[in-house]
Amino acid sequence: MTRRSIGVTALRPDLRRADALDWPMTEPHTPLLILGAGQRCGSTLIQRLLTSHPGVMVWGEHGGQLGRILEAVDGMLSWSDELGVQGRAEFSQSSYQGWMANLTPDNELTLRALRLFVDTLYAEPAARLDRPIWGLKEVSLTLTDARRLHVIYPDLAVILIIRNPRDVLRSLDEWERITEGRWTRALTEQAVVSWQRLAADFVAPPEAGPPVLRLRYEDVVADPTNAADLIARHTGLDVAAFDPGVFAKRVRAGGEYARLPRDLHMWDALPASMRQLLDPPEIQSLLAACGYPTASVPD
Repeated sequence: MTRRSIGVTALRPDLRRADALDWPMTEPHTPLLILGAGQRCGSTLIQRLLTSHPGVMVWGEHGGQLGRILEAVDGMLSWSDELGVQGRAEFSQSSYQGWMANLTPDNELTLRALRLFVDTLYAEPAARLDRPIWGLKEVSLTLTDARRLHVIYPDLAVILIIRNPRDVLRSLDEWERITEGRWTRALTEQAVVSWQRLAADFVAPPEAGPPVLRLRYEDVVADPTNAADLIARHTGLDVAAFDPGVFAKRVRAGGEYARLPRDLHMWDALPASMRQLLDPPEIQSLLAACGYPTASVPD
């Protein structure tokens, strides 16, 4: 299947690459995929902004399970190319008297089944809500998953958002302290792994795949009007249909914790064991590439 080149843009001029925003948009992209660099990076803010459009439904996180399905389908396609094709040829020539041990349906049927699954799960419920433009947001997927999804959705558009991981850790430190063991240090460490993986995608050179809009949370909240315009142009949506009040209303995780007053500690007040999560050289390199302070540069 023919794939379009990635069109990449960002709010920071020095990270702007390609010219996705110059593409003429005659119809909105669908689906829309929001990739967040782990928790507390602003992906929910973008999800809320897009869903404020009356024709859009962006579903929430699912623990990255769709990525496992996409990976499994990728494995099935590889198996079909290597072994299934032989089984199909044998069956075509000799029916059950041929070597049919690895007989599989062809790749077109596998991809059709994947598309039917995803449509049933996400597109059809959105359409029943009179929101025909659907999408999802996830903090456990990567651009590799986006490219796999792009194979069955050639009009897919991706928004990738990152945030200064120091601020991410300040927020996760609060979660560790107030959630009575529900958010653990192991989960914080996994969030840093997710940040590193998506930050690498953020600064990587373009590859074949869907158009990608790269955003930093700090730039979004500093100039929400410009951010909304970039997002609208990237997705082919009418910016006037967005509710700008999304930026004014901060929404916290639900349940009893949402009612507690914020208790964010400054970076230097975080446990040393938490601050050290950003010490690895590969993370320091990504910090610099994304325009964030490194260990030798104070905030």
